[in-house]
Amino acid sequence: VDKAGTMYVTGPEVVKTVLGEEVSFEDLGGAMTHGTKSGVAHFVAKNEYDCFDKIKTLFSYIPSNNTEEAPHVQTDDDPNRMDHNLINKIPENSLQPYDMKEILLSVVDNHQLFEVHELFAQDVIVGFARMNGRTV
Repeated sequence: VDKAGTMYVTGPEVVKTVLGEEVSFEDLGGAMTHGTKSGVAHFVAKNEYDCFDKIKTLFSYIPSNNTEEAPHVQTDDDPNRMDHNLINKIPENSLQPYDMKEILLSVVDNHQLFEVHELFAQDVIVGFARMNGRTV
C-alpha cells in the first residue's frame, strides 16, 4: 500500500552513516519505490481497500492450490467475436511502434487485463486475462 508499507534491508540511518546520503523510509523502501524502480512489488495499491480489491482480483485468476485448475468464469463475451479494427492497430512498417496493450485488450474477454508489474519495466507486459472464461 502506497505510503503505508516499507521494505528494505538497511534503514535510512545506515545509509546516512555509510554513504553520507539522507533518504526517507518511503524513498528507500516504500511501495512506489519497489513498484517502479526495484520491481520487488508486483502491485501498488492506493489504500487498503484498493489492496484488498487487487488481491481478490488476483485470486480470481489463480487456482486455490497446485492440484486444482484455475477458475473458469462464465462470460457473455463471445469467444468468436471479431475485432475488425485489429488489422489497423498493427502498422505495416515493422519499425513503427504500436500499443501492445491495445492489441491484448481487443482479444481478451471483456477487454480486461489484470496487469502485474504495471509500474515496473513498462516496455514489458505481464498480466492475467481470460479467453472464453479461462485464465491466460
